[in-house]
Amino acid sequence: MNCSFRRLREADYPALLALQEANLRENLTPEQRSEGFLSVRFTREQFAAMDANVAVVVGQCDEMLAGYLCASSVEFNRRFALLAAMIESYPRLTLWEQPLVEFTSFVCGPVCVDRRFRGRGVLRGLYRALMREASGQFEIGVGFVAQENARSLAAHVEGLGMHEVGSFDFDGRRFAILAFRVEQEIR
Repeated sequence: MNCSFRRLREADYPALLALQEANLRENLTPEQRSEGFLSVRFTREQFAAMDANVAVVVGQCDEMLAGYLCASSVEFNRRFALLAAMIESYPRLTLWEQPLVEFTSFVCGPVCVDRRFRGRGVLRGLYRALMREASGQFEIGVGFVAQENARSLAAHVEGLGMHEVGSFDFDGRRFAILAFRVEQEIR
């Protein structure tokens, strides 16, 4: 399998939006959700705005869009209720005994890997590409994973070495908050 990782391009939008729809929680059966899911739908315009704000990176394997990873500023995300709920918890959270609010941070996510390419290094490649984009601008990235999304949580904590720094509740669901140093080597 030949994969490359790069910034989002105009021609990527149809495949990116189709991949998002195929992995939205609301479009999956409970059995499919156990393999991972997305909690929020974004429009083409919102993806473009995230890319302009910090970055959207994609993985392309064998001429197919295998996955994507978004990053945007804390300020950009305050307008989304779910993300605002996470950001509101920053003052009570610490990473390496330092309050989260003292770091220059960005919000990492959503991330999605096509089921056909899971377990093949695509997630790791996406994060490495994002680190190149964020290096020098940010100290840490912060994201969240629904507690019920055990596969994604394990992939980020055990697979990539991210730190679970807290949790928050939104709309009757619990989410784990994950943080990582931008300069760290992704496992």
